[in-house]
Amino acid sequence: MAMTDTTAASAGATVERVPGTGPTPAPRSPGGLVGILGNGDHKTIGRLFVTTSLLLLGVTGVTGALVGVERLDTSDVTVLDDSFLQVFTLHSVSGLFLFLLPLLLGIALYVVPLQVGARTIAFPRAAAASFWVWLVSSALVIASYAMNGGPGGGDAEGVDLFTASMAALIVALVVATVCVLTTVLTLRAPGMRLDRTPLFSWSMLVAGTLWLLSLPVLFGLLVLHYLDTRYGAGLLGGSAGIYPRMGWMFGQPQIYSFAIPALGIIADIVPVFARSRQRFHVAVMGLIALAGAFSFGAWTFIQVASDGPVQVASPDLVEEVLYVAMAFAIVAPLLGLVGAWTDTVRRGRARLESPLVFAVAALVMLLAGAGAGAIAVIGPLDLAGSTFATGQQHYVLGAAAIAAIGGLHYWAPKLFGRTLSEGAGMFSALLLLGGGVALALPDLLSGLLDQKRGSFESVGGGLVRDGVETLNVVSLLGGGLLVVGVVVFAANLVGALARRNPGTPIGDDPWQGQTLEWATTSPPPTANFGDLPRVRSPHPLLDLAEPGPAPAGPHPDDIGAGPR
Repeated sequence: MAMTDTTAASAGATVERVPGTGPTPAPRSPGGLVGILGNGDHKTIGRLFVTTSLLLLGVTGVTGALVGVERLDTSDVTVLDDSFLQVFTLHSVSGLFLFLLPLLLGIALYVVPLQVGARTIAFPRAAAASFWVWLVSSALVIASYAMNGGPGGGDAEGVDLFTASMAALIVALVVATVCVLTTVLTLRAPGMRLDRTPLFSWSMLVAGTLWLLSLPVLFGLLVLHYLDTRYGAGLLGGSAGIYPRMGWMFGQPQIYSFAIPALGIIADIVPVFARSRQRFHVAVMGLIALAGAFSFGAWTFIQVASDGPVQVASPDLVEEVLYVAMAFAIVAPLLGLVGAWTDTVRRGRARLESPLVFAVAALVMLLAGAGAGAIAVIGPLDLAGSTFATGQQHYVLGAAAIAAIGGLHYWAPKLFGRTLSEGAGMFSALLLLGGGVALALPDLLSGLLDQKRGSFESVGGGLVRDGVETLNVVSLLGGGLLVVGVVVFAANLVGALARRNPGTPIGDDPWQGQTLEWATTSPPPTANFGDLPRVRSPHPLLDLAEPGPAPAGPHPDDIGAGPR
């Protein structure tokens, strides 16, 4: 499966359909609870990941609100007392591992097999097991905090429960990632060379590779902490030493790896609503891969914070040439992608609909986060360990979350058999963008004014300049605006699902999509596809719509494609 230059189908050429494409269809699963518990259908597993992660977003929202309220008065700890560190870390852990990562994997488990023309996910039983292990582990992580465990916790058994359940949760996410990556690499439809892979599937291949290289490092660190706190002498700092060794997952460059799928979602949405092919498809794939290369940050775990329990990076890290270079380099592929998408919109006839608004909002947030990351490594500013890192984290992870919700709007006909309200969709996208900016920007400014992250320096006697508390108020209001945006989205989704009579049929392809997921019904049947259009370019449905004689016989492009 060598990478070669993509040759778009010539004008006037049609694309014939290929019967029986893909592996043998999976048997129909029983209904009811038994069907859910024992289901290996990737669509059911994907929906379970999506819905559960959206529910667990409530944990992130509540803990974030508590931290925001505590920061309103920087002179004393008034609300959380000694539990500030635990609430702070639960906010970060739940936001990434209980919400964002499983949400992205849930979308991928559902959409990627459809995009590559497969009838099932690779290793369907492992994919199903990954959800249940993740679900149980997530519940245990929350329980460990409830019993005074987690990073900084005072209950030894609660701390052990946290490290063990987090390790199991990471294993579950790794298994789900392996299923997605294997599907992209081995189950592509005839003619779909790797350079013709849809860009969301490609972005999951890039991001998943990064996660497979970095999540096991975190797993190993958690195992070491479990052994140290349960059987050792606290040589790694006990419970207070856990989060500093996890902190590299929430800082740059690693934080960008969780936004790589957002680039794929944007890349799939923009050409559809620009009514134009994405030019330079291979170049866009290369830019996404380059952004991924600059997002690998597992090597930074050796830089352990020395002057704050929740500091992401030690001050010495900003003196590392590689660290500084990666912070600036990530901006280049992002700007290249902006140029490619701008060119696509310029050449087409853009239609402003909610998925495109979500895509633009996510892109704005991600560019702001990348710019903040470049500023953060400027040594004389001395921003290490300040709330500047919190602002950047909110920008980047917020961009990934907005893109994921936009993806749910875009693929709602496939996931739920409904289209969501356009007006509510645009409103929620604007609320999420406004809330994200209002949440993150004040933290950048308060970081420049010396506000530190952590219970001992950001509240309770921290030395900060005038104006920080006002900025904290604005940040809290921004968080509230985000909550409103999520509620509007949730109401939109629930309202669409509650309609017994959806009215006018949505059709299999309401957006006039360009990739294979729109070649089947909405929602898809158990085996996904009947006949598939033979893939001759990255835009098979556009090729199919162009009139002309069908090519006869086998095509050389079919050599090296995935299983038939």
